[in-house]
Amino acid sequence: MIYFIALIVFLLPSYLVRFSVFGIPTTMLEVLIYGAFVTTLILKLKSKNEKPKLKTKNLYIIPIILFIISGILSVAMAPDKREALGLFKAYIIDPILFFYIVISFDRKKEILNPKHEILNKPQFSNNQSQNKSKIINHKSEILMKALIASGVLVALHAIWQKLTGDTTIDGRILGIFSLDANSSPNYLAFYLVPIAVLISGLEMNIIGSNLMKIDSFYKNIWYYDISFILITYAIWLTGSRAAIGALVAGVISYFVISYWQKIKSNRIFTLLLYCFITLLLVIGWQNTKPDWGATPDAGRISSSNNIRWEIWNTTVKDMIPHNMVWLKGVGFGNYQNYFSELTNNKVNYPEWITPWAHTPHNLFLNIWMNLGLLGLISFIWILTLFFKPQTTNTKSQINPNIQIKNLPADRQDSNQSIIHHSPFTIYYSMMIAILIQGLVDSSVYKNDLWILFWLIIGLSIIINLSTSTKD
Repeated sequence: MIYFIALIVFLLPSYLVRFSVFGIPTTMLEVLIYGAFVTTLILKLKSKNEKPKLKTKNLYIIPIILFIISGILSVAMAPDKREALGLFKAYIIDPILFFYIVISFDRKKEILNPKHEILNKPQFSNNQSQNKSKIINHKSEILMKALIASGVLVALHAIWQKLTGDTTIDGRILGIFSLDANSSPNYLAFYLVPIAVLISGLEMNIIGSNLMKIDSFYKNIWYYDISFILITYAIWLTGSRAAIGALVAGVISYFVISYWQKIKSNRIFTLLLYCFITLLLVIGWQNTKPDWGATPDAGRISSSNNIRWEIWNTTVKDMIPHNMVWLKGVGFGNYQNYFSELTNNKVNYPEWITPWAHTPHNLFLNIWMNLGLLGLISFIWILTLFFKPQTTNTKSQINPNIQIKNLPADRQDSNQSIIHHSPFTIYYSMMIAILIQGLVDSSVYKNDLWILFWLIIGLSIIINLSTSTKD
């Protein structure tokens, strides 16, 4: 089953393959998710006596239900019910089904295949609790490698586009997302940034742990190095300033979280950190501030900044107070239409602003406008649960890489070198990168990106299971 899930992760961009079944629009990605969901249900029925024991899963139930309800209400008030239902299915139902699939593979009867061959591998001990931890870490690694492989292939295709001159008018690349009629270079950046942060985290885990055999060390380091370089180069080719900033923020977040105890105990380190954060904020402001004196030929960056600020300003000052939009939103998929009707008589809006107002260009505003206040609250609730400390059992937060299984026997129980390199740190850093991008764009509002969002949360939950001491 884990390989089926890994296939879905690898093929996240397959939502671009669209077709209809009995007149109902669907995608290749949806079909894979539904197949995995049915398989998961069958496996659960076969192991019905085996009940999950992790309370972390239950904490998400209420906000997820509220999130789904907000989607249903949003569909009900949307003028175009067909489009709204499609978005509801692709952005809420499918990703949550995938999340359910991911958190369901912690059961011991779902190892790698029905024969449970993994239990016979020498790296797994006879201790039941340790087996559970190593099995789940091993399976998490499979999913992470599938995601990295997907990112590398997408990056290679994007780089090839650049080499062959298949770019936008301003020289940016779309990658495989050029198959989407409404695509933007940002789509490619949204997809690749969390993967680049994942790779950097895994690589720094290996370096930070300093516990691997030399041959295994170099074997994995060069693989991660090449993958990171290719993906980062593809991100650079998108020309997305937010993506570059989010990548830097994600990598820095990993360092800060990993070494926070050392940083906060040293005044010089703390001061340097605050100075560095201030510098990043200044750079970020300089790259996003509006230039109201810009002429039409001032360039993409100036016009992009000005358009974003106009959209934010209109959303906050005009849309939110209008007709109780602050409470109910505007309906799923109805943002641009609502924006257009509200600003139709404003100077320059129909020609210069509205065509770019597909979304509010901010993740939280986008969720608020599409799903209403209930959707925004439930989304923030989910994020709060994710960033809340997952476990007090820090000694079991072992690096999720399979390479750790190569440790000498006398080092397996030692956590002095790797306690700061918990898998949670990687997932936190990935989510931070997504949220940083979300400050200036809708960084999860796409089929594959919502699934990636829920994958990160799901991985944090199953790793939490592996760190629990009770079997």
